[in-house]
Amino acid sequence: METRKLQEVGGGTFTVSIPRGWATNHGFEVGMELQLYTHRDGSILVRSSEADVDRLDDATIDVDGGTDAAERAVRTAYAVGFETATLRRPDGFDDAERKAVRSTTRDLVGMNVLSESDTEVTVGHLLDASSVSVCQSVVQLQYVVGSLLRDAAESFAEAADTNARVRDRADEARRSAEMVTRHFSRSLVSHAELDALGVSRPELFAYHATARRLGTLADLSVRIERTGERLSEPPAAEPAEAVRSAADDVACAVDDAVTAVLDDDPTEVRRARGRCDDAEDAIEAVERRAYDGAASGTAPGTAALSAVTCHLRRAVECGRSVADTAARSAVRAENVDG
Repeated sequence: METRKLQEVGGGTFTVSIPRGWATNHGFEVGMELQLYTHRDGSILVRSSEADVDRLDDATIDVDGGTDAAERAVRTAYAVGFETATLRRPDGFDDAERKAVRSTTRDLVGMNVLSESDTEVTVGHLLDASSVSVCQSVVQLQYVVGSLLRDAAESFAEAADTNARVRDRADEARRSAEMVTRHFSRSLVSHAELDALGVSRPELFAYHATARRLGTLADLSVRIERTGERLSEPPAAEPAEAVRSAADDVACAVDDAVTAVLDDDPTEVRRARGRCDDAEDAIEAVERRAYDGAASGTAPGTAALSAVTCHLRRAVECGRSVADTAARSAVRAENVDG
């Protein structure tokens, strides 16, 4: 790092000299037009007019073939953060592949199909980052996931045939988590993305890490619900109630952990970790019931109960991971940002 003094050259204009070696290495020449970008964190970015400042404007992706490949291409382009992506298949897209592209595009927040030809399909993101609140997206995820865990446990306890509400809300949670990932990926390339979102890079990283864990929790909720769906009859009353209680403990732990991330509050971090410990104790109690034939009922019921406890343990791990993210954010806020 080198330091330079800010100087006034007349007419109220300020200048900062650039080392000759640095300018040469970066292709700067006398008379070249430079672009200055200021950011909310106080930094100033200097680019030459020839620099590629729109690297995320568009992408071209070759698709090998098959509906899975077409879906992966759309999701990859979205996750990286491209504004538009042209999927290219020299042999032409068949009807099933086109349907997969349209379906996947509709499943992603802000995406749409822009144009189609025999060999190309172009999709684009139409949502302005300035209209997005990443923090609010995490808050919504927080509430959705808490209710998902409780609803999934209820579905298991009742051995419900289907619970469309759980799966629909899990899809909603996944879409929100993917949207946060998209903006985080764009921020790795574009400082302007951070300004449009109105967050700092550390804040966005914490939101991204939290959203990913909440997306995993949504998936675990669906697995718990499906475990109950496969049962021919509800589990015994005692273990069923224990699952409800354990799921509620996990939901409370996760809620506290996310609140700690949002508030940068060390007190909330300790509270969340304590809740995670309590939830783990509750899950261990359910596991003991799973191996108590009198309490768990049939062999399929015992196996289902064991599967549910595995999913709940993973959910607690997600809660602890979110609490760890909150702890790092709180320490940074106290010692760096403050």
